[in-house]
Amino acid sequence: MANSPRRVIPREQLTAWERWELGSIHDDQQPAPKAEVLPEPVEPAVIEPEPIPEPAPMPEPAETIEEVPVESVPLPTAEELEAIRLQAHSEGFEAGLEQGRLAAEPEVAKLADVLHGLEQLSEETAAGLAESVLDLALVLARQLVRTHISADRASILPVIREALAGLPTATAPSRLYLSPDDLPAIRNLLGAELTPDIWQFLPDPQLGAGECRIETPASKLDLPLAARWSTQLRVLGRARRPELGWDALPQDDVDVAASAGGDDELDE
Repeated sequence: MANSPRRVIPREQLTAWERWELGSIHDDQQPAPKAEVLPEPVEPAVIEPEPIPEPAPMPEPAETIEEVPVESVPLPTAEELEAIRLQAHSEGFEAGLEQGRLAAEPEVAKLADVLHGLEQLSEETAAGLAESVLDLALVLARQLVRTHISADRASILPVIREALAGLPTATAPSRLYLSPDDLPAIRNLLGAELTPDIWQFLPDPQLGAGECRIETPASKLDLPLAARWSTQLRVLGRARRPELGWDALPQDDVDVAASAGGDDELDE
């Protein structure tokens, strides 16, 4: 017959235990040994198990690609290929053109600034050159008038006739004063127009060549060249330029010509 299984008492249920020993014949006389008290068992620390990570989701199965025979794929025609080529060429050209435009914008802006500066400089230079040319023209005109009057004493005749036409009808006594050098020539030319019973031709040493003075009972008119020249300067905005006046010195003519870029000296 098999032995019955031994009963195992768990450790947690054990308390105190006693070791048994064989007693002596004098057990009645000796006191019984004290039972050995064992310490209470220490409960083992409870270690919590680490959490088990959730399994990664299984990847979805890839879609099944259906294989299509090459023979069944329609191929583009020559016209379609040409259209695709032209479209690609056009798009590439436009993209390149836009890229070039963006790259050239800073240079174009710089060039525009330079051109604007050149325009302003050109306008300022042109304005300054025009003023200088006008000054030089006035100097030359003044010299030509002086030379012409000295060479032709009758050149004052149109001025006298214009002045007489603007005056009221002259009555006696009326006088025409002229430079001693101009008097003979003007008397010969106007003697028939200005009758002696009304007009007298008189010399005035203070008058220069080409100058005259007219006196009538009703009016008086001086026609010096300096005053007539000043009127022209005032019209041209040069009234405050003494170097351009009628009585300016020859050296003033040289200075004006030099400022206008002339190299030759201008003579009286």
